[in-house]
Amino acid sequence: MQRYLLFGLLLMGSFANGQSGRASAAGMTTTLLSGQDSALQLFEQALTYIQRNPFKKELAWDSLVCNAREQLSDASTVRDAYAAINQCLQQVRGGHSFLMPAKRAALYHNDTTSLKRSSALHEVMGTITARLEDGNIGYLEVPWISTTDKAICTRIADSLQTLIGQLADRGATRWVIDLRRNSGGNCWPMLAGMGPLLGDGVCGFFVRSGKATGFKYEAGAALYGTNLMCRVSQPIALTAVQRKQIVVLTGPKTSSSGEILALAFKGMPNAKHIGEPTAGFTTANTTYSLLDGSTLVMSISQEADRTGRIYEGKIAPDELVRAGNPSEDTVKGRALMWLQSL
Repeated sequence: MQRYLLFGLLLMGSFANGQSGRASAAGMTTTLLSGQDSALQLFEQALTYIQRNPFKKELAWDSLVCNAREQLSDASTVRDAYAAINQCLQQVRGGHSFLMPAKRAALYHNDTTSLKRSSALHEVMGTITARLEDGNIGYLEVPWISTTDKAICTRIADSLQTLIGQLADRGATRWVIDLRRNSGGNCWPMLAGMGPLLGDGVCGFFVRSGKATGFKYEAGAALYGTNLMCRVSQPIALTAVQRKQIVVLTGPKTSSSGEILALAFKGMPNAKHIGEPTAGFTTANTTYSLLDGSTLVMSISQEADRTGRIYEGKIAPDELVRAGNPSEDTVKGRALMWLQSL
């Protein structure tokens, strides 16, 4: 099963391994696998998906696959295939492609059959922080969001819009959007939730084989082309005065879908980016479910801002401000100072 998602590198180092089972609530089917054959079977399935999408012509594909298969000659469990698959992904797709082990994939897709419970919010998202600064500056930290569950995504997007509305009602007309701890995940609830500040219309593009497909916010919904990806329950709208100026804070932990959200504000005449360059994972990914319940995540397209400018690697801020002493938030301080000077 293929899913088209914009995916981050969230918590890659802490993914758990292994899963077996049957049909899942997320619509995936897992197969009970064991022994060397299981590792080879999973590896061959992953290869078919990797080969479906164009990759570097200069790559010695046959040699790469041969070496990976040789590594699996001593395999004893399905998990032994993970390293070989990741090695191929890194050579073919780069650092934004990886294999998500089964238990983590179950959490991401809210596979209640495998989990035997529903995902808890703290497991699939970071903390949202919102406050009013200096009278009329709304500060909002947008977190990583690691779920595809429709109900959870709507709930998160609703929370973001509700907080924006509350800050606007309290007099906010200038904004600080903090993405420095946004390590990615699913961009659609981020875009839907931040829609009142983005405004209706195309926010950027995904570019593949020279063809650009826009993503946009429109009346409470985040859309990929004409496809609805996430919609808030009760959309709000801000006047031009209520979103007079916007500062987006970025840093080296701003990654993947966090970078997509940062790009969505690029090209807006009333928006400025302050901080440090982002992580540099500015590619959109597609995902494939594998036999053991794990998920193959592969980069397949580039990203461009609303002006059509394609970004490759790190997104540089408009004004570079180093983080400095952790006890003094110099980046946020500079953003507030700039907004206060207007």
